[in-house]
Amino acid sequence: MFSLEQENSSKPVKYGELIVLGCNGSLPGGDRGRRRSRFSLFKRPTANGVKPSTTHTCSPQAAKVISKNSQHSVSYTLSWSEMVVVEYTDDNETDMFQIGRSTETPIDIVVTETAGGRHGNGPMRPLQSTVSRFACRIVCDRTPPYTARVYAAGFDCSRNIFLGEKAAKWRTFDCQMDGLTTNGVLLMQPARGSKPAVWREISVCGNVFTLRDTTSPQDRGKQVKDESPVLLDGSLIDLCGVTLLWRSVEGLSRSPTAGHLEALRLRLNAARPQCPVLLSTLAFPSLDGPRPRRPWAYLTCGHVHGYHQWQGRGIPYKQQSSAETEKRETEREGGRDRGEREIQREAESGGEKEEQMEGIENEAVKGEREEKTVKRGREGGRDRGERGGQTERSIEEEAEAVRGERECPLCRSRGPYVPLTLGRVSDVYVDAESPSHAFVPCGHVCSERTAEHWSKTPLKRGTNVFHPACPFCLGQLKRDRPYVRLIFQGPLD
Repeated sequence: MFSLEQENSSKPVKYGELIVLGCNGSLPGGDRGRRRSRFSLFKRPTANGVKPSTTHTCSPQAAKVISKNSQHSVSYTLSWSEMVVVEYTDDNETDMFQIGRSTETPIDIVVTETAGGRHGNGPMRPLQSTVSRFACRIVCDRTPPYTARVYAAGFDCSRNIFLGEKAAKWRTFDCQMDGLTTNGVLLMQPARGSKPAVWREISVCGNVFTLRDTTSPQDRGKQVKDESPVLLDGSLIDLCGVTLLWRSVEGLSRSPTAGHLEALRLRLNAARPQCPVLLSTLAFPSLDGPRPRRPWAYLTCGHVHGYHQWQGRGIPYKQQSSAETEKRETEREGGRDRGEREIQREAESGGEKEEQMEGIENEAVKGEREEKTVKRGREGGRDRGERGGQTERSIEEEAEAVRGERECPLCRSRGPYVPLTLGRVSDVYVDAESPSHAFVPCGHVCSERTAEHWSKTPLKRGTNVFHPACPFCLGQLKRDRPYVRLIFQGPLD
């Protein structure tokens, strides 16, 4: 039973939180106003909920007159000459929160697409939005246990929900109307015991149906009468382009906080993991601190390294470098070739001019100086280029440069080589254990149980396709191995 501490305290009553999956803590343009990556639903000072009251069967002209009054209503178009309008009256026992793409006043929570970008490098907005302007609404009871329910469609500026002639709609057994929206509102409840977690579709009146078999907007699945639209801790809501995670207040009290994740990050860095190739100390960066040498990992074996240009044996790897770097490498290779030819000519003729030998020695001394300079830069914590004279690169440029498979220097296994990024959304964690596993192929790091949970959770991809995806970037996971245990190298001292 829910505790009454919230009701008796001076703080506003909190119903729960909605988390937008795929943002890893913040939208690409930053959280602002009603467009955020995380929303907290609080009890309103005055109830704004509504409930069905009167049903009218009339002509389209009469329906326009009814829908223009101050009351909320839902209009169902049956034919060109017949409509059903269901008027709603005020409900003082509930609070209503509306979600959609529209930025108009009736929408409390503005959401947009969060489809994962290539290789999990962050959210990417499609050219055409698939999220409805008035997608759905969440209704919460104002009295304990503060039950929250989700309903398809939201009321527009004229306080009306309009279902056109081509939308799926029908009369229920009690002669009431119900329907589905064009894009659909899907709900997946968390698994309970032997009951698996499956996706369902929610109607305008809150009834639960199986998913539609076809893409025809007038079809509907079979009604599941023993299920309800009540949101449980861990429920997922899909709005055809954005997926929301519902966390109850009780569930949040058992979850790790952002401060706990920061403490785990500092503990990982305090262990001073080493890159076995460059012998440099690695560290996961903070959001607003300096950018240290961050960890990279081979996702086939899980060995953690720093960023390096090791290419491995076997299939040659084409390094993508800048024109300046290529020119410098060509000159250096040409100098080495000239030096080798001079030494060979000296061996054949029995000697060479002393100044030529001095030039070769000076070239070697110059190379040693460059080598020492690079080593000092690494020890000082600066992200300098590699021994071949590579310039500094951003994480995105580095990730682009190593696309494809590479060979691990420790175990010789070949696979993706990606930068590691800590998952910063504490609400998607299922425990408070240390981040030890990485999703494949995006490289987001979280605890083992969290990785296992989301690798078994299918998220909607496209029209009617579901695949397990990373909750931090929505990048699709590999079916054969969705995550890998990370193997860190300890400090040498």
